[in-house]
Amino acid sequence: MKMKKILNIIYLIAGISLLYSCNDYLEKQPLDQISEDQFWKNDGELQLYMNEFYDGLPSWSKDGTGYSSMPDNNTDVALYTTKSNRLDGAVSLPSSGGGWDWGNVRNINYFLANVDKATGEMKDHYKGEGYFFRARIYYGLLQSFGALPIIDKPLDVEDVDYLYAARAPRNEVMDFIVSNLDSAIMLLKPVTDAPAMRINRDIALLYKTTVCLYEGTWEKYHQGDPFGVPGEDGSKYLQLVVDAATELMNSGHYQIVMGDTGSVYYELFNRVDLSSNPEIMMWRMYDYEGQGSGFGNDAALWPNRSGITREMVRSYLCADGLPIAVSPLYQGDDDLRTVTVNRDPRCVQSIMTPGDIMTISDKDTTLYVVPELNSGNYCPTGYEWQKFRKPETRPGGAREYNLAKIIYRYAEVLLNYAEAKAELGTLTQADLDMTINVLRDRVGMPHLILGSITPDPNWPDWGYALPDYLQEIRRERIVEMLGEGFRFADLMRWRAHNLIRGKRPRGTKYTDELKAENPNFPEDSEGYIDPYFGQLIGPDDGYGFEPGRDYLKPLPIDQLTLNKNLVQNPGWE
Repeated sequence: MKMKKILNIIYLIAGISLLYSCNDYLEKQPLDQISEDQFWKNDGELQLYMNEFYDGLPSWSKDGTGYSSMPDNNTDVALYTTKSNRLDGAVSLPSSGGGWDWGNVRNINYFLANVDKATGEMKDHYKGEGYFFRARIYYGLLQSFGALPIIDKPLDVEDVDYLYAARAPRNEVMDFIVSNLDSAIMLLKPVTDAPAMRINRDIALLYKTTVCLYEGTWEKYHQGDPFGVPGEDGSKYLQLVVDAATELMNSGHYQIVMGDTGSVYYELFNRVDLSSNPEIMMWRMYDYEGQGSGFGNDAALWPNRSGITREMVRSYLCADGLPIAVSPLYQGDDDLRTVTVNRDPRCVQSIMTPGDIMTISDKDTTLYVVPELNSGNYCPTGYEWQKFRKPETRPGGAREYNLAKIIYRYAEVLLNYAEAKAELGTLTQADLDMTINVLRDRVGMPHLILGSITPDPNWPDWGYALPDYLQEIRRERIVEMLGEGFRFADLMRWRAHNLIRGKRPRGTKYTDELKAENPNFPEDSEGYIDPYFGQLIGPDDGYGFEPGRDYLKPLPIDQLTLNKNLVQNPGWE
């Protein structure tokens, strides 16, 4: 029995460890081979160690992968060419793996345990980066699994209490994440003094608003279900959102980019260089020509196996600020040529319509005619992405490999602040005027006015009542942030299974013009593209998301076998 316990400890350490691997920028020796006498000496070595964690920040797919699908794919607003098993309730109980990976926790704990051995003016800053990334790693695990063991140091075979630890309650894990972010905020240099293209104090503040908004609304909307935190309503974390966002908004470091209302939103997302953009807080640069194909991306390979849903397109307001169900300006969605007419300008700047420019080369200009429904990288809905599309080619007509990737931008701070204030019940017109209405000003849309919101007969049915201003704030969030990777997390934290279960997403009207160019695509009884027809396992041939199970992923069987103190997530027992 003693030998079996020793073996179990060894296996468990293997389950939470991950050797260093090569990345695009550098090669590192495996962590266990780093000599204490050779490392932890100066700022350069600390930076070298921390570079590994930057690979986990959002990026485009590398050149050669064939496509760069949109981050909001597999939600209700955007689709991939194949269904989401998570939304369809078709995730299997894994025997091992399944995302229960503690290698990055081990590596960042090793850094934080050793960073103070180094000397240098930037030591505290890189230590702050360590706390930031530990918070980020734990937040990812929290979103997937909920309650977690809190491991705050490197482990060895003698750390039995840690190795066989139970999962700490969800709110304790969240407090651990916030504590790490607070340490990062205290240690990181401000944006004015921090190294370029690296985490700084402002980014840690922004991330705190993101994390706390997630957990504050999770606690609020999951009250009373198997995933909630007993006795908590989320208000503690929502107030932290307001506090952190207020500090950023008062800093004067950032502003929403203004310009031609007919193009400024689109132009924000199709640049190769964002270094002078006052809205962008952090971005990823690509340099295919200078450093080779490993430093380029495939973001120019449209449609990138991605498509926007009919449900998303219908959510855009008309140019008069009214919902499509009541506005006299709405021209219907029977034709791609009219669906974006008289709509919020972000609609036409996010969705391709006939006559739009596809490519501009040194020889000619190619115009968009109909969606690609049958090509290798086809659009499954017929609503192709305009957002992130860069039509200008490089000299000779080659596609652009260097499209910049926005990682963090100031608009998120404004949206997080407005939503948190609304959830707390303290939202004022002044709050809207310095957040939502600034974003609307950018595209020339009418302001959102408290007490003067026109009811939308087609407001989403969340399965619970919402005040009109919160409905509109949620609408504004997806209209502004479409394709930037927030929607799945939003659905989970809002307990939005009512929008998912038994529902099957649709695309554009499958007109004779589309059929002539793209025959034999599935359509529903109303003539709309039905990309997942016959593929989903839920009621009414829709998604099979199980509300009592699928808000969290299951722990793998091998970890439950090795550590009897771990408890499986609800619905997976």
